[in-house]
Amino acid sequence: MNILIIDDEPLILNTVYSHIRKMELPVDIIDIAGSAEDARIKMEKVYYDIFLCDIVMPVEDGISFAKWVLERYPDCKFIFLTAHVDFEYMKEAISLRSFDYVLQPAGKEELQSVLERAMMQISIERKNRELIDAASFYSEHEMDILDGNAMRYFTGLTKEDSFIRRLVKIRMGRWIPDMVYYPFLIQIIKAKSPWEEEERALLRSIYINIIDEIMLPLHTQNIVILRNDTVGNFIGLTIFDNESAADQEKLHDRLENMRLLFLKLLKMEIAVYCGDFCNFEQLRDMCGQLLEEQKNNVRCVSRLYHVGQISGLSGDGRQSLEAKIASWKVLLNQNHLLEFRDSLLRFLDYFFSSNDVNREIVMKLHQNISEMILNCMASMNISSADVFDAKLSYYEFMYCWNQADEMKATLKYVIERLYEISGMPDQDVIQSTIRYIRQNIDSDIMVSELASRVGRNPEYLTRIFKKSTGYSLKKFIDMEKMDVAKQLLTTTNLPITSISGHAGYANYSNFTRSFKQIVGCTPTEYRELEKNDEK
Repeated sequence: MNILIIDDEPLILNTVYSHIRKMELPVDIIDIAGSAEDARIKMEKVYYDIFLCDIVMPVEDGISFAKWVLERYPDCKFIFLTAHVDFEYMKEAISLRSFDYVLQPAGKEELQSVLERAMMQISIERKNRELIDAASFYSEHEMDILDGNAMRYFTGLTKEDSFIRRLVKIRMGRWIPDMVYYPFLIQIIKAKSPWEEEERALLRSIYINIIDEIMLPLHTQNIVILRNDTVGNFIGLTIFDNESAADQEKLHDRLENMRLLFLKLLKMEIAVYCGDFCNFEQLRDMCGQLLEEQKNNVRCVSRLYHVGQISGLSGDGRQSLEAKIASWKVLLNQNHLLEFRDSLLRFLDYFFSSNDVNREIVMKLHQNISEMILNCMASMNISSADVFDAKLSYYEFMYCWNQADEMKATLKYVIERLYEISGMPDQDVIQSTIRYIRQNIDSDIMVSELASRVGRNPEYLTRIFKKSTGYSLKKFIDMEKMDVAKQLLTTTNLPITSISGHAGYANYSNFTRSFKQIVGCTPTEYRELEKNDEK
C-alpha cells in the first residue's frame, strides 16, 4: 500500500514520516507533500491508498482537497491530522466518509493503530469486491445445510457431530485431532436492513473475510456458522494448531476490533459473546453456554461479554426490587396510574442499565408487574378486550420481556390505556375537545395536540369522537373553520386573505381549496351569493 502525508509544517511532516518509516507495516511507498498542489503533482505518478492530511493549510485546506480526491478515487482513506478539536471541522470531515482523525501532536502508537485499521479496511473492501465480482459462491447450498445442522448440534437437538466436523475439514483442508477451539457468538443488535435468504452465501463470505483479516496476526483458521435468521447472527470458531499459540487477551483485543469494524464497514451494532478455549469434545457445551448467555442478555448493548458475566441480582438488588413492587401495589390500590407509570419507567431504566440483569430476573419482574396490572383491571371492572386490541395483543403484553425497549414501551402503553379508560367519562372528553377546537380555531390544530390536552392517545380520541359526533376529528375541525369563514364573509368586509388567517390557515391557496371542497364554491363566490340573497 502507498501513503501520502500532506502538511504545510515541515517539522510535523518530517515527524510523521519518520514515525511511519519505523513501523512494521505492509507499505510500499511513503511520500510527503507541503501543500494540496504538491500532493496533486505526486498523484500524477503514484496511486495512494491512504492520505494523512492536515486540515488547516494555506491556499487550500485539507477538507477541500479530500473532496477533490474522493470524487476521483472513492476507495482511498483519509486520516486527518489536526490540532483543532472543532465540531464543525469534524462534522464536515465525517460527511466526507473520512476514515479517522488524529489530534496533534500524534504519538507513534496511536498513529500506527489508526493506520493498521485503515489498511485492514482497505484490504477487506478489496476482497469483498473481488468476491462480489467473481460471484464465487458455488458452495452456497452445502454451507447452508452444514450451518443448519451444526446449530442443531450446538442447541442439543442432535448428537450427530459430522456436520461440524465437515465444516472444520473444509476450512482446515483435513481433520486434525488435537486442535484448540475458541468459540464466540455474534448477536446483531442493529443493522441497516435485514438480509434476504439468497444473500446468505454473500453474508457468510463477508463475515469470513473480516474475521480472517482481523485474526491474521494470530495465525488461526476461522469458521462462521450462520444462524437461521434474517439479521445475520452467527457463531464463530477460531482454531489454533496447539494450545501454546492461544492467547485469550490478544483474542479479546481482536474481537473488540471486529466489533468496531462491523460498525464502520457493515453499519451493524453487535454484541460479542466470548467463550473459553476448549477441545472438540467440549465445543458443544461451550457453544450452548454462549447461546444461553445471549438469551439472558435482555439489555442488548453493543460490547464484549464473557461466559458467566450475565448473572442474577445480588441480595441487595432483590431487596430493592421487592420494596419497589410493594410501593407500586400501593399506587395501584389508590388508582394513581400515572404515578405508577412514571415510577415504573424510571426503575426500568435503572434496572436495565445494571450488569446484574439476566433473562430469568426480567421474566420474574414482568410476571410481578403483569400480575399487578391484571389485578388492577379486575378491581376496576375493565375487560381485557378494552385494553388489548390489534395495536397490542394480550400475547404481546405477556411476552414483551424479551427485549428491554419493547418491555418498557408495552408497559407504558398498557398503563396509559388503563388511565384513559378509568379517567373522565368519554362524553366529557369530547366536550373538552370541541371547546378547545372552537377556542383555538385561528390556529393550526393537530390531533396529537388535542389528545395531549385531554389526556388520551390520538387513536383512542379519534375513535370515540367519531362514534359520538359522526365526524372524524379532522373533518370536524375543517367544518368549524368553514363556519367561522362563512360568518366573516357575510358579516364583515375583511379581505379573504385576512379571513383565511382568522380560520387558522397560513396558506391562502389551501384555504380556498378546502372552502370549495366543503362549501361547494370559492370564498369570493360565496360572498357574492350571500350579497345577492340579501337584495
